[in-house]
Amino acid sequence: MVITLSPDKPSKIPSSFIYNQLPREIAFDIEVFEINFSESSPSLKKLEDSPLWVFPPSLFLQEGQGQKIQFRWVAGSFPKYDKSYQVSLVEQPLASNIGSDTSQLKILMNVNLVVHVDRDIYSPNLKILTSKIESGELLAQIKNEGEGAARLSDYKIKVTTNKSVVTTFEKQALLEKGYDVFFAPYATQTIKVKLPENIESREVGHLSLDLVQ
Repeated sequence: MVITLSPDKPSKIPSSFIYNQLPREIAFDIEVFEINFSESSPSLKKLEDSPLWVFPPSLFLQEGQGQKIQFRWVAGSFPKYDKSYQVSLVEQPLASNIGSDTSQLKILMNVNLVVHVDRDIYSPNLKILTSKIESGELLAQIKNEGEGAARLSDYKIKVTTNKSVVTTFEKQALLEKGYDVFFAPYATQTIKVKLPENIESREVGHLSLDLVQ
């Protein structure tokens, strides 16, 4: 789940709802990590003094109980490009969950959310690095070279093969089928899109892929 926070619009407070479906009480402490997408694989840096404020900073939920958590930007300055943070809800052991008739071994779970800090002054710049058709699917590696983030659903996708067969996916079309890709600044992502059955890999000598905003 990617939650968008716009620090230029402090009146709009993004939030997420956490619901306890477990047959026991559960408690979480909240930790915030800065996500670095510039490497070949994303890396996390734990923040002790986070510019992203999360309220409440801890949760205690009874069975069947839910709680809304909110996010604000509290730093005195804004980031120099769109940035993303991982908010981790780290389960804490509870004495009430340990009884004489139960196992002392408990598996504690984490719940991870991604909060993306978005500013209108920054724009994405998606560059297609590689593309191919394999088993009826379009596989493309795309890098965002811009300072702003983007989602695949923001673009119309136009695929042209050597036979001048054009397949167009309108904006939001893939999202409506449950598929989307988030492109953080300087991140490289791979997309996989199912193409119509009349396009087969052995027929494609030339492939052109265009993303149109």
